[in-house]
Amino acid sequence: MRVVTMVCILGVAIFLCAGASNQDGWKKIENSSFSFSIPSSFRKTGARGEDSFVEEYVTERIKLSFDYGWYSNNFEDWPKDTKFEGLKVNGKDARIGTVAHAFHKGFPYSTQIHIKLDGGMALSMFAACKSEEEVALARKIFKTISFNAK
Repeated sequence: MRVVTMVCILGVAIFLCAGASNQDGWKKIENSSFSFSIPSSFRKTGARGEDSFVEEYVTERIKLSFDYGWYSNNFEDWPKDTKFEGLKVNGKDARIGTVAHAFHKGFPYSTQIHIKLDGGMALSMFAACKSEEEVALARKIFKTISFNAK
């Protein structure tokens, strides 16, 4: 009888936890090197990289992409009026740049995080945004980045 009770309690706990993660409207994107979370409204496109690991997730108001590899964008080609901020993400030094500049037509705001990793690798996550509201959302996404233990 105790086993049945424990199984029922465990089942309810799992159900409640699953419901809670869906309630907040975000989903976790995982791969072999890192993970991050995005709102459930984002859809994955077919974007791919040639010399690095690239994916893109979009809505009508934001285009979010990442480039994980040797040649990730490190802001060299960004405008001089870019505002930079240093921070830690998952214990790693990171740099966020934000600028009112349309790298993608129709998306007048841009923000990116660049994280240098061991062995010359880096992760850049870029967001082309319709407004400052999406810039704030992108920054929230950036802070969910978590690297897998090696």
